[in-house]
Amino acid sequence: MCVVLFTSAEPLYLPRYLQPIFEAHADTIDQVVIAPFDASPAEQLRSQAGMYGARAGIRMALRYGRSRGLDALPGQVARRVTGRYHSVPSVARAHGIPVERIPDVSDPTFVERMEDLAPDLLLSIVAGQRLPGPVLESANDAVNLHGSLLPKYRGRATAFWPLFYGDDRTGVTAHRMTERFDAGPILAQRAFPLDNADTVDTVYRKLAKVGASLVVELLAAYPELPAERPNGTTPADYHGLPGPEERRLFYERGNAFL
Repeated sequence: MCVVLFTSAEPLYLPRYLQPIFEAHADTIDQVVIAPFDASPAEQLRSQAGMYGARAGIRMALRYGRSRGLDALPGQVARRVTGRYHSVPSVARAHGIPVERIPDVSDPTFVERMEDLAPDLLLSIVAGQRLPGPVLESANDAVNLHGSLLPKYRGRATAFWPLFYGDDRTGVTAHRMTERFDAGPILAQRAFPLDNADTVDTVYRKLAKVGASLVVELLAAYPELPAERPNGTTPADYHGLPGPEERRLFYERGNAFL
């Protein structure tokens, strides 16, 4: 079986998400493709600042910086010190999986390579770019793992919105990929409860744990996949990053980012 996994370079939650998957299925994952977000670093910084605000934003920036610093240590030093990996490349390479950064997954050269490879399965976990039709068509199957119980909360900030709206649970959805974000037929879902102690940070950690478990199960069963069911999404289900007003209401309701 040939699996190509598309993801991004987020250092805090994705290494936690991917490590159990690689531990269980490194022999079937041929390549990890880091497909970074289309926005420039400055644009991403502005968006994150709008979501987190000054106080939580500074704390998140310090966490990112710490992860970058730990990842720069030689060998397995950071792993021995903290018990985990601090970047997607480090966790992939530790399991013998090649990693490649592709700035534009619609580049004709990359598309041609994927067509020549003809993977059995494309797996997307927080990839920064939409996979175009020719890439999706290069494989027998293409599955995305989304951090909400679709059709609710298509889009981004999937740990924020369930807390913002006071939901009593959230979870992870595996769905077939289409050229529309988070809109393909649903294959499987795993839910977990939310409580008053949850923060955006704890929800992201739970999403990583539950999502990893679901992926391990799906890969173990492949090529058998659960029966599809409709993903009755509407434009109102899409949510982007929250802005200052949503952040103000979030705090007023007693919620927290960290």
